[in-house]
Amino acid sequence: MRGVLEALHHGDYDTAIERLTRKALFGSKEEAKEALLLLAEVHSLYGEEGREKAHRALEEAYELGGLEYDPLYRALLGELLALEGRGEGEVRALFLPTEDPRARYHQAQALFYLGRFEEVLRTLREGLPAFLAWRAEGLKGRALERLGRYPEAALAYERGAELALGLERYWLLLDAAAMWVEAGEGERALLALEEASGAVGEEPLEDAATRHYLLARAHLLLDNPNRALEEVREALRREEESGHKAYGTPLLEGQILLRLGRYAEGMAAFREALARAEGVERGYVLHEMGVAALDHGAYLEAEEYLEALLREEGYPYQAQALADLAEALYRQGRYQEAEGMAQRAMHQGAEAAGELILGHIAYDLMHLEEALAHYRKAAELSEEGSREWVGAQEMVVDTLAQLGYRSPEEILARTQAVLPHVHPTDEWHQALLAYRERAEAILREGRRPN
Repeated sequence: MRGVLEALHHGDYDTAIERLTRKALFGSKEEAKEALLLLAEVHSLYGEEGREKAHRALEEAYELGGLEYDPLYRALLGELLALEGRGEGEVRALFLPTEDPRARYHQAQALFYLGRFEEVLRTLREGLPAFLAWRAEGLKGRALERLGRYPEAALAYERGAELALGLERYWLLLDAAAMWVEAGEGERALLALEEASGAVGEEPLEDAATRHYLLARAHLLLDNPNRALEEVREALRREEESGHKAYGTPLLEGQILLRLGRYAEGMAAFREALARAEGVERGYVLHEMGVAALDHGAYLEAEEYLEALLREEGYPYQAQALADLAEALYRQGRYQEAEGMAQRAMHQGAEAAGELILGHIAYDLMHLEEALAHYRKAAELSEEGSREWVGAQEMVVDTLAQLGYRSPEEILARTQAVLPHVHPTDEWHQALLAYRERAEAILREGRRPN
């Protein structure tokens, strides 16, 4: 079997399958069983595409006898049933206690199909043949990715790439780069992408588009928007050549153009993304368009996009969309409608964003005590450093200042907390420094304003 395993490691599946088929036909009973189990493993690597052939190989192996309590046979059968969508109980009933790395790999693959990602990590073992060893690291990476543990997923993909050859190595490095981007690690992403570009000769067009897309995202993370724009446009060109047009590429182009202050071009890119989007993807694009219009001061346009978004079924961030629509209505001075929309947003889970809008409405109407209560609540409910948290902290300080610098200790504490999150060029930065200075003066003088 050594030659078969070598062929599998080098991606020569046709040769491996031919040799295994011959061994299954002409080998001894035990050789045929071994060959058929390995043949089932090879076909299982193709997922849904190889499921029927894998089943057939397992059936032929079972007919040779002695496999009813074989951990590898049962693990492979469990994997195929999980792939078909069978119930967890039926799949788990096939698992036998074992330390065999191959059997545990297929148990882990079945658990992945069942959505049991933590168990996948606990199930895998060292000691796999080379053609499975890199796949086990890739499986770990996918499980960690689903768990939102992006840096760990990136490292798993990189370990897999060290063990893989050719295109498999290249693809794992692209996966690693994608995870470094998700983790906000632009430099690590660029290193993985540089390694990927040297891992193959001529890139498949679709994969080249993906690499340039990831380069664009990495450069945007590193605050290089002009370089990011070059890369995303190269990705778009490769997509055009390949005929595979993803909605995320023009969406990223739009985000980069907005970073560069090119609003009209950014919205044109978003419209292209919307034309490409399908299903729930449309919701993501419409939300980007609504927020972009909101930030640009195009409040009627923002209202139009956000209302269209709310008509999309299955969008997972509807509560935030309601809060953004509440802000668009508030910015137009439509306070009653904005208040109702903010309440809807809070009811669906966007409590901090809703409280912030209610605070703005109360502030504009000079109901400063009510505004202060809303702003404090928004700060309490939001995650430190988030947009809602920064806005709430700023407005608590401002409202306390409007109330005659009541509680200078609170003004000082909140300005100290929020200033690291406010860019020095932001007009709020100077305002907060002035509020802090005044509060410090009051505390030094040991007096309280009337």
